[in-house]
Amino acid sequence: MKCLVYIPARLVDSLKSTKETGFGYKVVSVELKDGRRFEQVAVSEGCIVAVRGCEEVPFAAQDIESVSVNHKHWNFRGASDSRNKARAAAA
Repeated sequence: MKCLVYIPARLVDSLKSTKETGFGYKVVSVELKDGRRFEQVAVSEGCIVAVRGCEEVPFAAQDIESVSVNHKHWNFRGASDSRNKARAAAA
């Protein structure tokens, strides 16, 4: 998996002790310092690898206030939500 955004070291330790959502990844909620919250974020090996509904991670590591595992499933390895919306609009 390509690492898109590293999770700050101060937050990684709390993730290590939680079980995985699926093989090799966890789905977490990320809260940013500006108050925005992303409920379905896939993380693996200390990195954010996908954010539901976004082509790219829409924030930087320094913007992250907190991370908590929530296991809200979605097929992040498949086509992204935004690509699915574009396909539906074109049909």
